[in-house]
Parts: sequence; structure tokens; C-alpha cells
Amino acid sequence: MKWLTKAVNVLCISGLAQGALADTFEVGFYDYPPMMIEDGRSGIYQDILNELAKLTGDRFDVQYLPYPRIGLLFNEGQLDLEPGVYPGWVKSQPTPGLFSAPFGKVVDVMVFAPHKAFPVKQPEDLRGKSVGMVRGYAYPELAPLIASGQLDRRNALNEQQLLDMLARSRFDQVIANKAVAQYNQLQVEEYRQLELGDVISAYDVSMRVHPKHAAWLERLDAAIIQLKQQGTIDKIYARYGVHL
Repeated sequence: MKWLTKAVNVLCISGLAQGALADTFEVGFYDYPPMMIEDGRSGIYQDILNELAKLTGDRFDVQYLPYPRIGLLFNEGQLDLEPGVYPGWVKSQPTPGLFSAPFGKVVDVMVFAPHKAFPVKQPEDLRGKSVGMVRGYAYPELAPLIASGQLDRRNALNEQQLLDMLARSRFDQVIANKAVAQYNQLQVEEYRQLELGDVISAYDVSMRVHPKHAAWLERLDAAIIQLKQQGTIDKIYARYGVHL
């Protein structure tokens, strides 16, 4: 509670001195609707950055890049910020970075073809099943079952392809980012018949900030806390059909 009070007080002070403190930060991300949408420069994270800019006076210059390039540029100090990161995902990087107060979640859920849903309360409930997953994603909760051959992993390029395969009855079940699945169901009528199931994993995500901007982190935290308290972040998620 003391930390929260301190952060809010810092925001009040920073709001009075925006002109002196305002800066431009280079942001790296990739086209990943609804989190970041390159066409039209929109998306959940973009909208949150826009609201943060209003509170702090800072400017966020977003660059859309291939995902591996984001990590390289961040390590080299050419990117200042990456939104929507869980610290454990980058702990092995040369420059893991500093992390703001969490502002959202990344939730992976089971998604089923129509009338194929069943409870998945623990990884063992998937034993003997074939499950569609995004190529290159780790899914640590399921790694032992996959390694032992008790779960048949079927890879796709991305969640969009997984949902398409479900809708065409190519798969019975897949694992997808809940926000991506909900957004696509809003956009594509044939996906509305798909059934969202139990949570496989959930991670609190933050703004990953380059260590050279450590002094800025307190001001950023205060702004994030204010947006959360006002319900602004929940409204932004809902704008894209996302309810986590």
C-alpha cells in the first residue's frame, strides 16, 4: 500500500512537470492483433501507450519489427521499451531489462471445435490427445507430456491458422492466446462456433524497459496504476472484444 501511495504521489508531481520530464521512447513490437495492429496503428498495447502518453507527456515511437529483431535491438540499447512482457520470458537475455508494474495478462486457453470441449484442469487431462500449438512456443506446463510422447503436438504458424484449422475440423483442440481467440471470434463469424475452455497458463505482463531508463520507471509505474484504478485498461481490452 505504501508503494501504491508513493507511485500515485509521483504521478501527481510528474503531471505538474511534464514539460521538463517528457521524453521520446523507441518501442519495439510486431503485428499481433489485437495486442498491436500495424494496419492503422491500433491495438490494445498501442491504446495503452497512447493513454500513458497523455498522463506522462512522453512520446512513444512504435516500430513494427520481426520478433527476433526486437530482442537484438533491445539488448543493443536501440529500443527503449517492449510492451506486454513477463520477466521470466526474457531472464536469459543479455539485457533482461527492468519491468513496470503489471498492466495486463497473457492467458493461454484451450479452444475446441464445436461439441468437442472437455475439462482440462491439469496437463494430464491432455494425455493421448493431439493438440494444435503455435510453432516455436514453449508451453512449459505441457513439456513433459510432449517430450514423453504422451501428447501429440501439432504445430501451426500462428493462432490465426490454429483457429482456421479448428473451424475446418482439421483439429479438435488447440491452445491459443485468449485475447487473440476472443478478438478473432469478434472479427470472423465462422470462429464464433468455437468453444473457449480452461486456462493452460496465465502471466502478468508489464512494460519491459531498458536499464538506461531506470529513473523513468517510477513515473511510468504511477501512470499505469492510475490507468488501472480508473478502469481505463479494462475498457481498452473490452474495445477489442477481450475479457480476461
